[in-house]
Formats: sequence, structure tokens, C-alpha cells
Amino acid sequence: MTAPRGNGESMSVLFSPDSELIWQKKWNEARLFEQDIREDRPKFYCLEMYPYPSGKMHMGHVRNYSIGDAVARYKRMMGFDVLYPMGFDSFGMPAENAAIKENAHPHEITERNMASITQQIKRMGFSYDWRRQVKSHDPKYYKWNQWFFTKFLEKGLAYQEFAPVNWCSSCETVLANEQVKAGRCWRCSGPVVQKGMSQWFLDIPKYAQELVDGLDTIAFPENVKSLQRDWLGRSEGAEITFEIEGRDDTLTVFTTRPDTLFGTTFVTLAPEHPLAESLAKGTEHQAEWQDLYDEVSAMSEFDRIKNMNKKRGVPLGANAIHPLTGEKIPIWAGNFVIASYGTGAVMAVPGHDERDFDFAKSYGIPIRRVLTMKEDGDAEAELKKAECDFGWMVNSPMDGFDGLYGDDAKAAVVKALEAKGAGTQTINWKIRPWLVSRQRYWGTPIPVIHCGDCGAVPVPEEDLPVELPRDVVFGQGNPLETSESFLAADCPKCGKPGRRETDTMDTFVDSSWYFLRYTDALNDDACFEEAVVNHWMNVDFYCGGIEHAQMHLIYARFWTKALRDLGLHTIDEPFNELLCQG
Repeated sequence: MTAPRGNGESMSVLFSPDSELIWQKKWNEARLFEQDIREDRPKFYCLEMYPYPSGKMHMGHVRNYSIGDAVARYKRMMGFDVLYPMGFDSFGMPAENAAIKENAHPHEITERNMASITQQIKRMGFSYDWRRQVKSHDPKYYKWNQWFFTKFLEKGLAYQEFAPVNWCSSCETVLANEQVKAGRCWRCSGPVVQKGMSQWFLDIPKYAQELVDGLDTIAFPENVKSLQRDWLGRSEGAEITFEIEGRDDTLTVFTTRPDTLFGTTFVTLAPEHPLAESLAKGTEHQAEWQDLYDEVSAMSEFDRIKNMNKKRGVPLGANAIHPLTGEKIPIWAGNFVIASYGTGAVMAVPGHDERDFDFAKSYGIPIRRVLTMKEDGDAEAELKKAECDFGWMVNSPMDGFDGLYGDDAKAAVVKALEAKGAGTQTINWKIRPWLVSRQRYWGTPIPVIHCGDCGAVPVPEEDLPVELPRDVVFGQGNPLETSESFLAADCPKCGKPGRRETDTMDTFVDSSWYFLRYTDALNDDACFEEAVVNHWMNVDFYCGGIEHAQMHLIYARFWTKALRDLGLHTIDEPFNELLCQG
């Protein structure tokens, strides 16, 4: 029996499910959680990562939203104007795959799922401002994805390029490097292979230094900062140019250890490096090179990195010329060099690099000591393994280098290279341009028309949004290629018949700025007003899963900075405090 409380009513009566619904109705009627700008109140922007509408809430949702709701309610009680919105990350391959399975349309499936999960979220009583709901599949939202893209094209931040890409056969689309996990698709876990295709990219490396520096200004967990620094991958070193004997070509390498330059006994190219084929063609080495090329071309970058202990190489029958000594250095192709990393070529110093040491031992290539680990170490001591730490330069074939150590040694070599026009000090980054093309239907159409005379032409602003057509066929490659009504378009420049781009944008584009749209979600004339977004941003408290540390969070930080540089706002970082739950 329930013990009586107060005026005789039991707890079960005071807090019954029916009374909970009554109070939720009163909250809605009072518009209690709808928040507008009041200049006399401090603001607080509370946000969870918006959900994909799978159709049903699970305990992960409940945990995430309960945390955010508790923070939002607390801040309201402390006198803050709290912006606490909700929306849906509603584009993506699961809806398209479900459409194929159910013989339905992704729009119908997405709307059905959103209605179901919205009902459940509202029943939980979370204190969201539902007026501001954002749905990424709404043309009123993805219109701005397209507008941003055209502006990025104008600024040179977006571009099209033929390149080896990560291809998921199961999903029938390409993936960004960040979306390949252990050699498999992050979404379906299917195998990923390399494939040459013409694709659209965004130049994230242009913002790499700012993305690194910005981590010191925000309250992200240290493990998230570490993951982002690792993915950005800043390396200080030198670019060094080698001439090629008997040819006008040159090759460029990047190294973090210019102090070991005199120990270079071979140069290694990625098998897919353009020079590798050129050097091997018509020689006794062409068949071996072709076998190596075919082998690595069928592998994802992850698999190549994982298999680097199985080193295989092919001599290319040509020599590079040492930029300081003029020594002839044999050029090899090796499976442990990847074209998209750095310059796709490395100077190999087997005496002071473990990978090069193993390769040299396998193929009988000379190993030369050019550093000692002690200041008065034996310059003639045999190298039984690679000595990779900083050391004192020895056995230098030129005066002025022996005895130099560490940064002094590196600086001296770079200075000598710069004097000969053969090298320069530089910074290299592991992060590469963001591949945003997807060969699927349920995403933002890339706003470009291809013209035989004018090339790739952006769709004019007055013609946006380019909306997804309904007359498509699923299960036969890219569905957009089946819609004649979508494909036919006149060139905006010359007026001649053209063809629409059939790739759609990576759905991480949608989640790269939705938090900005929430601030002015009812605005039909602009993505947001500068004064409004500057008032609410940045997000004071952001809650979500650690799995987004290297994709969503990097993309969102990049997108925020890129929009700032378009003059749309003055915010440097989108999120201040991050809580990773789960």
C-alpha cells in the first residue's frame, strides 16, 4: 500500500502518467521553453548532437537528452536565456537502403520515422524549443548547403579533381578518409578499395593550423583534443627536390629529418606515383612494377598501412641525383609509400629509419651511418639496427656538418639546400582535402551543371535549391542518373543544353552547421542573420558520443571557420564545452 502524502493523496496520484501529460500540455500552452533574445539576460546555448531518425528512441538517446535537459533547466533557474533546440540529421544511406528494401521512397520513410521518434521525445518531457526544429532533408535547409558550396567554389575552397578514392561496393559510393575504419566502411562495415574517380573536395588543409591552434581555446576533453591533433597531423620538416639522371623530371620528398640527408642510399616512390610508371615503362622492370601497382591499387589505405611489415619493392632502373653531393641514388617503387601521403616519394635513409633499414636488408641496398647517438661515438661502427633518435652528424661528405646535433643539424642542411634552390623548410599535414561527393540519392544535390563548352558551372543563387527529384529508380547505381527530368539543365553561362551533377554531398555537410541554423531557424530569407548568430554562438555545452571526435567535430569546426571567412558571422569555434557520454 502507498503511504499517504500531504492532504491524503498518494505519490502515485500526484505523479501519475496522466498528471505528467497534463503538465506537459501546460508547458506547451505557456510556450515555456520557447526562447527569444533578451538583451538584459545572459545567454546559454545547450545542445546535443541531433539524431538520425531511425524511428525508435533507445536508451542512448534517453541518456544523452537527459543530460542536456538537466543542464538546460538548471541554467534557466540560474537566470540564463537558454537556447535548447532539437532537429533531425535526416539525410543518409540508411533511409535509401530502407527504401530499396521496402519498395518505398526515402522521404516517406524518413518522415514516418521522424514522426515516431518526435512523439517519443515529446513524451519524455524534454524542454526543447520545438519551433526551431531543423530537418536536413528539408529543401529550405539544404538550399543553404548548396549556397555555401557555390561560395566555396568562388573562393577556391571547393574543387573537382580526378583522384584515387575510397570505394565501398556495398554502399556503392565513395567515402572520405575519416569514414574508413580498419579498412571498412564506417556505415556498413563492408570492405573498402581504392578507385580512380572525378570527385568534389573541400580544402580542409587550408585551415589545418587554425584547427590545431583553436583546440587550446576550447574546453574539449583532452582525449578528443589528442585525437584531433593526431588526425590533423602537423609535421615540421623540409621539402627536398631531387633531379633525375638523364631526364628533365624532378621528384620532391618531404622529410622531418633533413639532418639524415647524407645517409640517403635510395629513393622510394609510391607505385601509383606518376613518375613510377614513366620510369618503368619500356624497361625490364615494367612487368614487376605493374604487378606491384595492381596489388596496391586493390587495397584501401588502411590495409596498406596495416601490411607495411610486408615490404615489397621494385627497382625502376633510374637514378636520382643527390641535391648536395651529386651522388647517383637508385629509385625504387615500394608498397610502403602511399601517393596521397606527403609527396608520394620518400628519401630512404636505412641507417636511421626502421622501415628503410628492413627494406634495404631485404634487397641488399647499402646502409650508411651519418649519425652517432653519442657525441664522441664511433663513426665507423656497424649499424645492426636503425638508430632513429637525434644524433651527432658524422661521415658528412661536405665540410661544416660533422658534429652538429638535432635542430642545429637540420637547420644547417636546410640552409645548404636553400642556397642551391633544392629545398625549403616547410610544414606537412596528415589531414587531406575532404571528399564530399557521394554517389547516392538521399543527400544534398551538388549545385553544378556540366556544359560541353563552359565546363562545371555553379547553379545561380536564384535557382537554388536544386531539389531532389521523385522520379528515380533505386537499386541500379546512382538513382539520380535514372531521372531524365533532373539531368536535363541549360548551362547558366551560355544557355546551351547541359547535364546536372549527379553526386550528392556527404551528409556530414548537414551536421557541420545545423547548430548555426538553430539560432535563426525561422528565417526564410537567409541562412541566419549575423547579429542573431553572433548573439547565441558559440554552443556553451555540447553533448554527444566520442565516435564523432575525428569526423563531425573536425568538419563542424572547419565549416564554422569557413563561413566566418565568408563574412557570415564572427565566431571562431562552434563549441565551447564538450561532454562525451557513452
